[in-house]
Amino acid sequence: MDDTINDVVVALRRLRTSHGNDQVTREQNWIINHLASSELKQIVPHLSIVALHILSALEHGERTGVELAQQQNVTKGGITRAARKLGQFKLVETVKHSDDKKKIFYHLTVAGIEIARQHDQMHQVIQQRMIDQITNEYSADELRLVARFMNDLSDHEDEFK
Repeated sequence: MDDTINDVVVALRRLRTSHGNDQVTREQNWIINHLASSELKQIVPHLSIVALHILSALEHGERTGVELAQQQNVTKGGITRAARKLGQFKLVETVKHSDDKKKIFYHLTVAGIEIARQHDQMHQVIQQRMIDQITNEYSADELRLVARFMNDLSDHEDEFK
């Protein structure tokens, strides 16, 4: 049993570390390879993972920085920095509504929509490949066990927040 637990811990470490800077580069490269506009291809390497996820979130309508921070589980400062960069590249615009001049809302430009769509498509392709691979390798019972394990692990880690 100790070897099995050790194997799980090692696998989890590998999973966590594989989502670092290398992941950003792979996502950026995928998006660049699927964009038609050479101008937008030049912008993508300058965008963080947070910025890409902001673009995708804004496809569903304008949001405030606070809403984006809560949705993305990122600090307001992180959202502000990423949104500022997105604004510099004219991928998002800021708006204040006449009924509430205090709140700043972000919304996508046409260029922002294009990158957001490619980002979303990339995630769909990755998810479908993962589903195809795991459903070919594991039974439904095994997948239920894995899901239960991952949920239990997530609950356990939430206790330390």
